[in-house]
Amino acid sequence: MRVVKALVAFMGILIVVGIGLVVYGLSLDKNAPDTSVETNTPTVTPSVPFAGSDNTVAQGALAEFGDVVIYLEEGERLVGYSVDGRHATLHIEGRHGDSARLVIVSLSEKKVLGRILLQQDAQ
Repeated sequence: MRVVKALVAFMGILIVVGIGLVVYGLSLDKNAPDTSVETNTPTVTPSVPFAGSDNTVAQGALAEFGDVVIYLEEGERLVGYSVDGRHATLHIEGRHGDSARLVIVSLSEKKVLGRILLQQDAQ
């Protein structure tokens, strides 16, 4: 019987010491400096969502690539675009939605790789 009493007393002491360690650990977190405060270091995030992604920065930010000139005919406008890695796809339409085309641009080579012309059947 004395052995059981000694074991119960020992386990009670372990419980009290364990609770004390948990309280001490929580107090360390409160007194720790807040590292989540924003610093003046800018973070690079893409300004547009990447095509086919969940819009995370996992694909990395695009490095500077300079100027790429795309000539638009009169009345054309840029409807939308997407960036996928080192390629950009531009959706360009005419004034009334006619003469639509997709222009694929290589950002690393700074040139137009090709165009896809979208035409409707004349019915």
